[in-house]
Amino acid sequence: MWLTQWLMQWKKNSTPAARLGRRGERLAAKHLRRHVGIKILARNVRCPGGEIDLIGLHHEDLVFIEVRTRSSEDFGPPELTIGHNKQRFLRRSARWFIARRRLERLTPRFDVVAIVWPPGQRPVVRHHVSVFAIRN
Repeated sequence: MWLTQWLMQWKKNSTPAARLGRRGERLAAKHLRRHVGIKILARNVRCPGGEIDLIGLHHEDLVFIEVRTRSSEDFGPPELTIGHNKQRFLRRSARWFIARRRLERLTPRFDVVAIVWPPGQRPVVRHHVSVFAIRN
């Protein structure tokens, strides 16, 4: 049974979209570290209801980072795909993470990294700081 589950997960993660997403998350972490000075504390943090892409530390801010990678902007900018349900999930997950790790002294912040990475071309990275608040 575990083998069947593993194979299903592997198949899901080996799609072109999944591979692009993983490449985007690696690029986002590298960009945030080098150009913004965010120290990446964790990647792909599993929490009740889903996963947080990146969690970092920037001065006294605990930064929860959602990464959206697309191969084009044919259907709009990637950053506009974060709706109210995703924001609600991220807020709930941030509260869970903060309580579990006892990090109440840090100020939570939600950033979005949008990457447009056309095949065979250089990616365009856009970092949006403090996109929404933890309260709402």
